[in-house]
Amino acid sequence: MFMNIKLPNAKIILIALALSLAAGSGAVADVLYTQATDSNGGFSSQNDNVGGNGNFATAYDNFTLSGNGAVTNVMFTGSYFNPPTQGAITAFTIMFYSDAGGIPGGMLQTFNMAGTANETSIGTDVFGSPLFTYSFDLSSAFNALGGTQYWLSIVPDLGFPPQWGWESGTGGDGMAYQDFLGTPGVLATDLAFTLNGSVPEAGTTTLLIAGALLVLGVIRRNRVVAMVKR
Repeated sequence: MFMNIKLPNAKIILIALALSLAAGSGAVADVLYTQATDSNGGFSSQNDNVGGNGNFATAYDNFTLSGNGAVTNVMFTGSYFNPPTQGAITAFTIMFYSDAGGIPGGMLQTFNMAGTANETSIGTDVFGSPLFTYSFDLSSAFNALGGTQYWLSIVPDLGFPPQWGWESGTGGDGMAYQDFLGTPGVLATDLAFTLNGSVPEAGTTTLLIAGALLVLGVIRRNRVVAMVKR
């Protein structure tokens, strides 16, 4: 006696299983890009939401991923100066931009987080300014294409004084950008940040789908044999 397998139902189950496994195994947590701090001073980036100066300074830095990646977390380093005392940050705004001939272009995505973004003291920089690390989880992924240059800006909501600065770093192309009191210009340094997220694992997904198709082929062959031998 041969079992009469209903192929359409089996196909639906197997395809659903393959897609489910692919979704669960198709990406891994990873450091997508990093520029370590050299503690060589901060560059002002701040929205004065207390003293009435508004967003008087914005610092930007560029990055290019080697492959496609979904950025879900940004870690960075900053410091306080003028005077060198810790201020009371109430929120951070992080923005991603396209590139426009080597400077920040159009805004692509913006994220806002209330609070201090896990502000943690790590000592002082070379100027004696109190130095801190931060971690900002994005509310949704920023999907970056490999080989494409993007720009990142980081701005805290913080009453002046003091000033907050995005700390200098190493590991990039040795340049960043800043708009200070309406005057934009290039900075001859990298800024300190790390992009965390996930990268696609095409090989895993391909193997899962291929396996599902193989099982479907076996089921179809068995069904044909069963019908012939009845």
